[in-house]
Amino acid sequence: MADRAWLQCVACSARFGVSPMFYGCPSCQALGKTAPLEVAYDLHTIDPNMVGEPTSGIWRWSPLLPPVREVSRASLGEGATPLLPIFSGRNGLHVLLKNETANPTWSWKDRPNCISVSMAREFGFRRTAAISTGNHGCAAAAYSAAAGLSCVVFCHAGAPASQLALMASYGARVIRGGNQEALFRQLLQRGDYYPCSVFCPRPGYANPFGIEGFKTIAFEIYEQLNHGIPDRIFIPAGSGDGIYGVWKGFRELRELDWVTKTPRMIACQASGADSAFRAFQRGSHRAQLLDSTSTVALSIAERIIGDHALRAVYQSEGSVLAVPDEEILEAAGILMRQGFALEPASATALACLRQVASEWTAGETWVMIGSGTAVKWGALAAGFEMPRLWDPDVDDLAGLSL
Repeated sequence: MADRAWLQCVACSARFGVSPMFYGCPSCQALGKTAPLEVAYDLHTIDPNMVGEPTSGIWRWSPLLPPVREVSRASLGEGATPLLPIFSGRNGLHVLLKNETANPTWSWKDRPNCISVSMAREFGFRRTAAISTGNHGCAAAAYSAAAGLSCVVFCHAGAPASQLALMASYGARVIRGGNQEALFRQLLQRGDYYPCSVFCPRPGYANPFGIEGFKTIAFEIYEQLNHGIPDRIFIPAGSGDGIYGVWKGFRELRELDWVTKTPRMIACQASGADSAFRAFQRGSHRAQLLDSTSTVALSIAERIIGDHALRAVYQSEGSVLAVPDEEILEAAGILMRQGFALEPASATALACLRQVASEWTAGETWVMIGSGTAVKWGALAAGFEMPRLWDPDVDDLAGLSL
């Protein structure tokens, strides 16, 4: 089983066995360089008949996921999220929403953490750790609890109480503020914590396995479009794992010869956290660290995006867009009035989509990723006034002005 997959450096193509390698490619490190390892597969041995039934969650795609024994697999019923139309333009443009709030902890972060925690069990770890602004920490805590592992989450100082309470309720140890990267790195160096962390090893550590969970979004879209491919996918982009993981899924579908084309990947950022947008405007494949970030879309408020995200954009002939908070909040309201309570990061994808909807080819099919729910972020309560409390003896509709 393990022979069908290995770890491979994205820079020098050096190969290694599937093992807990969390600091990037050692061959590149020996040359003073930093490069990530990712899981590669013997795709020639895989055919569509090997895919399981939809009821088995994302593990139905196990031939295209890291080799994990069934006894090690963690699952909370993630995946199989709906793909729903949100509008069609007069020029024949069709826009669909991949609603990831249907996952167990109401965000797309359940997918990578399902894989990461399963790998932790497969490798024999009893503890996990994560850095988070909210969604990722909740997912890491939930899947660790399901797997019987303890979890530590280093949280952004601005993470809302609703998110922190969820993490703690799942049994995680929540550390708020501090130098999160330094604390996380020290914990990993102890050797007994599995890092539910980012793919890019820029901060000195990396997790090659989590992005494999994001791939399953691509596989599901392919199925939901009757083995078709959308023209463009709009994805909220913070660290970049999501957009790269989805791109990797479409790339592998093409390498399998199950599809003949891939979608253009559109990275969507807030203007107050736009390291990828700035790099793309320069024509650069590497982002520069921002001095600070400021946006209502906290879950994508990263000071720098990984090189892998820009690689997905350039390889797919896509682009990077950025929008101000005002347009993000407006887009969130539009979604709400269609019945979708999506967080500001998700609304960023719609705001970017609206920015260019009149500029591109008519008759295309676009997909936007709804990465998480608004309910966990407290944004719904901002400026909300409690409705008037009527006396119990009010029993006439006329008095309510309905």
